Amino acid sequence: MDYDRAIKLQEEGIIKHFYGAIADYARAIALKPDYVNACYNRGIAKYKLGDYEGAIADYSRVIELDPEKASAYLGRGRAKSKLGNHDGAEVDRKRAIELDPEIEDR
Repeated sequence: MDYDRAIKLQEEGIIKHFYGAIADYARAIALKPDYVNACYNRGIAKYKLGDYEGAIADYSRVIELDPEKASAYLGRGRAKSKLGNHDGAEVDRKRAIELDPEIEDR
């Protein structure tokens, strides 16, 4: 088998996985709007697919529901950085570190 083709098929499978995960998380959130882990994980999937604005929205919802969730600030900061909002990214990164000083080491 051609290695480039194999890699492309693997990437397509991963992308389908993320889209499926987003749909599953959306259903879970529709049933329970305050489901923090579903919002957080949907944010991760959106980030992986390059939907940085969608990821920011999900991470922001997580922060509304759980203001102490350091990983949501870090994820939102990374998404902001991808969109060129480096000042906003730095604010979120600092807040994440305030909540969990070892967060960047993971």
